[in-house]
Amino acid sequence: MKQQWQFEEFEDGPRIQDGARPHVTLTPKGCFYLNWPTLKALDEPDAVVMLYDRRLQTIAIKRAPLTKRNSYRLKPKDGEKARGRILYAANFCKHYHIKPSTTIAFLNPKMDDDLLILSLHEARM
Repeated sequence: MKQQWQFEEFEDGPRIQDGARPHVTLTPKGCFYLNWPTLKALDEPDAVVMLYDRRLQTIAIKRAPLTKRNSYRLKPKDGEKARGRILYAANFCKHYHIKPSTTIAFLNPKMDDDLLILSLHEARM
């Protein structure tokens, strides 16, 4: 008897790595990674503040001075040569119960005025 396969064709195709578009990830330990296009969209900040919309489960990141009490310093990833930056925000994630089981990438990071908008509904592993 011949096997009756039930294959589905994968419609999305290969994922395109485009270093020119904003890319943001979040690790289970509350570490955000912002690539260079994301930093440029935020006007290349040294520090940011974190905001959260509980109802929409959406994170916002906003440029801030280093002197602001609640600002997070952006740190280089993999030494000074890398253009992306790391944002250690474990306390923010803990406070808002944001605990991905694995590293997630935000599918559609976008700028709205001076806010970088990251929807938890638009993230993938």
